[in-house]
Amino acid sequence: MTHIFINYVMVQLFYYENRGQSARKLLRHEGCKNKVHLFPYEGWARPASLCYWVLKTSWWSRTRCKIVQVCGVKRNTTIGRMTTAANGNVTVMGKFKGGQEQDPDFRLTLNTNVSSSDFQIGYSMTGMLERGCRKEGRMEMTHYAMIKRKGY
Repeated sequence: MTHIFINYVMVQLFYYENRGQSARKLLRHEGCKNKVHLFPYEGWARPASLCYWVLKTSWWSRTRCKIVQVCGVKRNTTIGRMTTAANGNVTVMGKFKGGQEQDPDFRLTLNTNVSSSDFQIGYSMTGMLERGCRKEGRMEMTHYAMIKRKGY
């Protein structure tokens, strides 16, 4: 029992020490699948469905990742491009194909600089999701994005 508690404390200490550090390092630590919880932004004028995304990073590419959007029983898959900023933020950009999406282009920005209250809830990364059309130059914030750490 004490071995499990000590292991749990060490894992939580890893996340606490890496707050504000590289988000790519935390994505790699979490494993190949990261569930991104999406919460609708209040200022968005359209109705938002309850969805979540699954980010799957691969060991062979630092810039490509697979994104699976899950809305109920409906799944939509695409390949996104991951870039890292100097401050440790990770941006995932891509486009959902198929024509059923009103705003097919997306930009997901995640960072590890979470607030103390978000850290207490169990989040290791927070950010925002922007949807729109890049050809028209129209991208607007639609959701808050959060990734929970292991053990929550």
